[in-house]
Amino acid sequence: MLRLNRAGFTLLECLMALLLISTTLVILVESQSWAVRSQSRAERINTATMLAGEVMTLLELRMEKEGFGEIEVRERGDFNDERFAGFFDDYRWEYEVETVEVKLPNLDQLMGLAGEGADAAGDAAGISSSGAAPANDLAALDAMGLDLSMFSDMMGNFLREARVRVCFPDGNNADGQPVDECVEFITHLVNPTGRVMSEEEQLLLEAQEDLEASQ
Repeated sequence: MLRLNRAGFTLLECLMALLLISTTLVILVESQSWAVRSQSRAERINTATMLAGEVMTLLELRMEKEGFGEIEVRERGDFNDERFAGFFDDYRWEYEVETVEVKLPNLDQLMGLAGEGADAAGDAAGISSSGAAPANDLAALDAMGLDLSMFSDMMGNFLREARVRVCFPDGNNADGQPVDECVEFITHLVNPTGRVMSEEEQLLLEAQEDLEASQ
């Protein structure tokens, strides 16, 4: 009796092939989706960076025009005005301008450092100075009642630290709560005049600005 060999796929082989194809398709779709999300997030971060730069520029112009005040400046808002034509409605900004604490060493510390520096320079030149000249000069200033803390206060009038943040929604966390992604710029502003508005002057100026903005 003649037997014919039939070549073909069994049901198990077909199922395994379908499983392999399905797994490959799922991986490809997830990879493509992850790439799209990453590109979208990168574009939003670039947009937030651009907006933060614009807010920082406006803040610098404001500080240059108004000057520094005794109290810290804190403002927040969004980009829903007509200038942006609704393109950045889900972005928000906030900034703060804070005083900078400048710490200078006291005269005793300076005398010690000056003495060490003079000794090192003398050793390099082959002479012995014993740190007498700089230490004596600083000691003379100390005897005159000079306090370096007043220089710290004066320098504080010339410097402010400015922080600008622009945030946008970036999905939800594990608890289902919305999460924001923020871009932050930090810089230091210099007050060329050294004049600082009093608290009363600053509050009056802010009230006037709020009135003008509401009209």
